[in-house]
Amino acid sequence: MKVKNINSRDLKQIMILEKEVFKENAFSKQLMEELMHHNTLFLKLVNDKNKNELMGFIILIKDRIDRVNIINFLINTRFQNKGYGALLLKNTLQKITQLKEIKKVVLNVQVSNSQAIKLYEKFNFRKNPEKIENYYQSGESAYLMELDIDSL
Repeated sequence: MKVKNINSRDLKQIMILEKEVFKENAFSKQLMEELMHHNTLFLKLVNDKNKNELMGFIILIKDRIDRVNIINFLINTRFQNKGYGALLLKNTLQKITQLKEIKKVVLNVQVSNSQAIKLYEKFNFRKNPEKIENYYQSGESAYLMELDIDSL
């Protein structure tokens, strides 16, 4: 497995994965194209044993001087619950620590996504107990989770 930067040739595979995993909450192709050009980090996890098969990806944007926001993070359903999400998140957090001005990482996660919440908590993210009602297009609520870089 390798973590690499996304390039424009990956867009088709990314959109297929995005719709498969997030369904009605999926980002549009137009938004994904915009994010490919305006992000802090846009990384992919590839299976280098199978012609660089896309296993997942993560997108971060810098939304404040000292903070990045994980706005999208997914692992192909065929590879979930096998440690690949942890691998990609660990690699991403290592890259964030190299950005000296970044002190905090935030993300929103579906209230019902207990597997993702457990993963984030494993990496010291703290869940805000207040829900953000109707956050997703599907109407589902989200939790805000935060990580202080100093806790890594």
